[in-house]
Amino acid sequence: MLMFEKVFKFTTKDLTKLTLMIIIATLLFGLPGLIMMLFLQWITFQSYALESVDKHGISQISASRLGGAAIFLSSLMMYIFGAYSGVIVTTNFSTASIIIWLSAFFCMALGLIDDLINDFLSPRARLISISLIFSLCLVFMPSLIPPKIGLIGLDFLLDNVLFGFILTVVFCVGFINAMNMADGANGLIPGTITVAFIVFYMEAPSVTYAILMTSCGLFTIFNIISGRLFLGDAGAYGLGSLLALNGLYLFSSGVFSAAFLAVLFAYPCIDILVTVTRRRIHGRSVFLPDNDHLHNRIHFHCQRWFKSKTLSNSLTGVLIVFFSSGLALLGFIMDWWPVTSNQWAWIFLVQCAIYLVAFVAGGLNRPSSQFVISQ
Repeated sequence: MLMFEKVFKFTTKDLTKLTLMIIIATLLFGLPGLIMMLFLQWITFQSYALESVDKHGISQISASRLGGAAIFLSSLMMYIFGAYSGVIVTTNFSTASIIIWLSAFFCMALGLIDDLINDFLSPRARLISISLIFSLCLVFMPSLIPPKIGLIGLDFLLDNVLFGFILTVVFCVGFINAMNMADGANGLIPGTITVAFIVFYMEAPSVTYAILMTSCGLFTIFNIISGRLFLGDAGAYGLGSLLALNGLYLFSSGVFSAAFLAVLFAYPCIDILVTVTRRRIHGRSVFLPDNDHLHNRIHFHCQRWFKSKTLSNSLTGVLIVFFSSGLALLGFIMDWWPVTSNQWAWIFLVQCAIYLVAFVAGGLNRPSSQFVISQ
């Protein structure tokens, strides 16, 4: 059913947060930052596509699920305004760009439907639909299928065209589901996406990456400070597909190594593997959500230290981003290794160790009622 209800009452505290967000956004991004902040705030006043308090990972306040749609719309408006004002020199889109953007659009639309009409599609139907989208994308753009990634077993399978096709589809579907599954704390996935587009832009400059870096960065600021707007399925599917396909494109072009990309997207990738494994071990469906992700465990302790619901939520997301995508950005800036090097695999192993230690430690003194959402 369509999700219609009042989001929240605009209080003095909300006005203070909005003022702070406007100041930060304007200082960092100028007029586009100011306009987008006001646009995002306007969305939170709308009475549709709301995330219920008991559904979203660790959030304890009602909020809108239209953040992803807002990012896409804001990015489009930035491009149109830039082209109209002459700031952006427009060129014909390449075939690769058209295929990638069409795939991302259909994934975003699929997620938006579920944002607006709660549970309109079953998990299985979404899985099949997304698989078809990526399959068609690879049919028209087979160059995205990597010939080798540096792992002997997988490289052997990738040598076979059919296996390579299937593995690439599975990777893309798994990646955007990992992004959706990990989107449970303020700033976690938005921050990861922002860092990714920053790195993409710095290593392979393009107007598209610059605009997405800006719009995602502004959304991250809003998400962390206000906590009133989430990416939703449209954001996780749409932006996740853009990252997956652009990651494959940049990898196939020799811009990044698979090891560096693994470090860049460490948290969602590690989290989905751990989540699927523990659900299977406990005999639970891998499609049904629960509250036993690492971000749930960290937040359980953060909320004991801080009274503010938004602060404990946002601190959880920022901490995780720092030790996942943040390490990739730090290493990139400090030039630990070339981004084409497989030495980044050592950092990924460190991230895996940090995840496992934090997961075990985060489960201490945590009541069993926190573990699973029954549906």
